[in-house]
Amino acid sequence: MLSDSIPTTEAPSALATEVHALLDQGGALEQALPHFQRRTEQLEMADAVARTVEQGGRLVVEAGTGVGKTFAYLVPALLSGKRIVISTATKNLQEQLVHRDIPKLQEVLAKKVAVYRRVALLKGRANYLCLHRLDMATADQAGDPSPNALRLHGVREWAKSTRSGDVSEIVALEMDAHLQAQITSTRDNCLGGKCPQFTSCHVYRARRTALAADVVVVNHHLFFADLAGLSGGESELLSHAQVVIFDEAHSLNAVGQQALGRQFSTRRLSAFAQDLQQTGEAEAQGWRDWSSVAMELIGAARQLTACTAQLPVHARTPWEDEAPEGVSASRWAEAWRAMVDALRTVLSELDAVTPVAADFGKLHQRAVAMLETLESLSEPPDDVQVRWLECGLEDVQLMQTPLATGAELQRLWLTSQTAENEKSSENAAESSAWDEEEDEKSVLEPETGKQKPIRSFIFTSATLGNNGALDWFTGPLGLQDATVLRLKSPFDFAAQAALYIPEHLPITNDPRHSQALAEWIADAVLRLGGRTLVLTTSLRAMATISDVLKQRLASHPEVELLVQGQTAHGDISARFQQADEGSGGDDANKDQPRGCVLVASQSYWQGFDVPGDALQMVVIDKLPFPVPTDPLVQAYSTYLEQQGKNPFKDFALQEAAMALRQGAGRLIRRESDCGILVVADARLTKGYGKWLQRQLPPMRKLASEDEFQAEIAQLTRTSTKDCPSA
Repeated sequence: MLSDSIPTTEAPSALATEVHALLDQGGALEQALPHFQRRTEQLEMADAVARTVEQGGRLVVEAGTGVGKTFAYLVPALLSGKRIVISTATKNLQEQLVHRDIPKLQEVLAKKVAVYRRVALLKGRANYLCLHRLDMATADQAGDPSPNALRLHGVREWAKSTRSGDVSEIVALEMDAHLQAQITSTRDNCLGGKCPQFTSCHVYRARRTALAADVVVVNHHLFFADLAGLSGGESELLSHAQVVIFDEAHSLNAVGQQALGRQFSTRRLSAFAQDLQQTGEAEAQGWRDWSSVAMELIGAARQLTACTAQLPVHARTPWEDEAPEGVSASRWAEAWRAMVDALRTVLSELDAVTPVAADFGKLHQRAVAMLETLESLSEPPDDVQVRWLECGLEDVQLMQTPLATGAELQRLWLTSQTAENEKSSENAAESSAWDEEEDEKSVLEPETGKQKPIRSFIFTSATLGNNGALDWFTGPLGLQDATVLRLKSPFDFAAQAALYIPEHLPITNDPRHSQALAEWIADAVLRLGGRTLVLTTSLRAMATISDVLKQRLASHPEVELLVQGQTAHGDISARFQQADEGSGGDDANKDQPRGCVLVASQSYWQGFDVPGDALQMVVIDKLPFPVPTDPLVQAYSTYLEQQGKNPFKDFALQEAAMALRQGAGRLIRRESDCGILVVADARLTKGYGKWLQRQLPPMRKLASEDEFQAEIAQLTRTSTKDCPSA
């Protein structure tokens, strides 16, 4: 913990005093919530948040699991009376904040202080029904018996009753990517105020609700889209917010890199072609052969996909020269010219029909934007940019991102206190609910003379760095001068958790490693009755381990095998929670499922929260180093070398430590949990591995297979309320 940057000698403010009264022993939260208890670390974080909210500035808090960081920032933020934006990495946390945590706090606070805050959940536009696109999709489908037409009919029936327009409500229909693209808008095809359905638009209704709210919950992607002006006016949320809180902040840099870069995809080109044909046939039928024009675009997209067919799927391919690595330069150039020529043809066609309907004007803008992106991507990247492509099963994505975003983001943290984003007249009319009132805590902007709010930025996560300065996080985000606070987890890891490193398995670069690990761990999984999360560092390892476990568990219905990608994320969490926590051991009912085992890769290393008996073992297949052949990793390593730094020590090792901490953090989620962390990589026992061990929570070390088996036996005899002691 760095407390020297947070003075403790100054008298507590009225806000800090009020926060303590709620969070301290005997406070309102302890009285109202059965499982709430005073935590010194939570109070320390709440003090720092209250000070930052009042005084402005930037606060970075690494709060270990169990600190209670959510209440630590929510209580002072809600009590402050200021307008708040909370940004998260996952939809799960968004939903938790809006539907559980904030309402629970509001109920408690209402009994003690005169405070009630209007709260809004704002998602990206792809989550909301677009009435105009639904009209277009169903315009010519009278009597059409096709499955897609029937599903669109189901959407139209749902549209009559929905208030939010959130497509996640459509549980009775099979919502695939094609259907969602038909009934939702993007920043590319949204008509904004020119849309005939604008007054009924669910996106703008959600936005107006957010603008009128005191607390708005968004995700990191939407925040950066807002920042970059990519979302069609959502920047009012940021320009008028007084407190901006980033939870799950460890993923901010990756999201920022993507948002501040350039990207193009064949899927985007094909979607444009479909919209062009649909609009042309609806608004200017007979003017052109719109089907032929669209097919030229689709043909160009397919040509680019064809020339990259030999590239690995779901892997990044370097693109430093004229053509990506492994792609014929002549075929690539030919496909590129086909895309450019097709878009130029479309522009000439649209020039003639743009006055006919607003949709054509939007299509013209999209074509121009795609041409500009292609022109930008055709130029070799500079020293601080990296360019690559990634092939999906039916899509090719072209990407270019900055290696360092700190300088650009630093301007946001430093200048947004006094600078306001320019608003279009269209959006200015919608933002009146967030217009600033006279406030003694405002500062005067010298150039405009306008009163602007003091802005506070708060960043928090359980894992933000490997040293006191948290420079793994602060450096890339331009937060070197931020106040930094590190708070350890209050959990007793020595009593609650054990670490085992099996050294009898093949080394991690041996092709037999994944299979051997799965065969060995299967026995422990069966003894535990599931209760296991297996985290892999590659999709290949995930497939191998899940195949072996499927065979071993086939005759054991008491254990359910779940695999990432085969079951919805939300369903997986629910199945773990619904497992019979009281079952286990040899006397359990073998005819009933009593636990789950999940084999997963990147998506589950963070944000997967299963407290209690349902999860008692986490297995990590190998140390999570960045993939050395990844073009981003290669480019960043070169970038560091040019700065005189060591790419392995200063980058790869740091990234591995952070990922390892995230994965290990899935095991112990509350004071009563207990379990075993297995890291199946002998490198953890020597050299740099010893340093990595020290980055993990202070768990007991199991020295042998016998000790591991004894620990498994103990877990089958106890509940999480009776953990084995150190």
